[in-house]
Amino acid sequence: MIAAHLTDAEIQLYVAEPEMTGDQLKMHIHDCVNCRTRAANYRLLFDGIHRQEKPQFDFDLSTLVLEQLPEPKRASPLTGIFISVFSLLLISALIIFFWPIVNAAIRSTPLLLITIGLTAAIVILVFQAIEMIKNHQKQVYTILNTKPLQL
Repeated sequence: MIAAHLTDAEIQLYVAEPEMTGDQLKMHIHDCVNCRTRAANYRLLFDGIHRQEKPQFDFDLSTLVLEQLPEPKRASPLTGIFISVFSLLLISALIIFFWPIVNAAIRSTPLLLITIGLTAAIVILVFQAIEMIKNHQKQVYTILNTKPLQL
């Protein structure tokens, strides 16, 4: 048996979720008039809150919020083209500039080593692609299954 009176948190837990409270708390509330009265008061309070009507706005809150958000800045379609062309030019310039070194390295490297290197690179790329797809699917699943905020 508990000698001191229960705290408000313990009594609220007893009223809200009785299956989560221990037997000692239940016995104390059963035996103590003060704690039993406080539990009855909390029960009335919780019942009143649950019976209370949900507030309804006479305006659309989502529209008001969306109106205040800034417009997203769209990237120009030419930006992607410019970056792609610049990347290809840079890679081409590097290959042309370093071709004698790359050619010598390729000729002196055994074919088996090149094959192993390319195979490893392809396997790594495949695993990274699979991981990206899984992460994307998990994010989509999370977004689609979140509960909307109810006011």
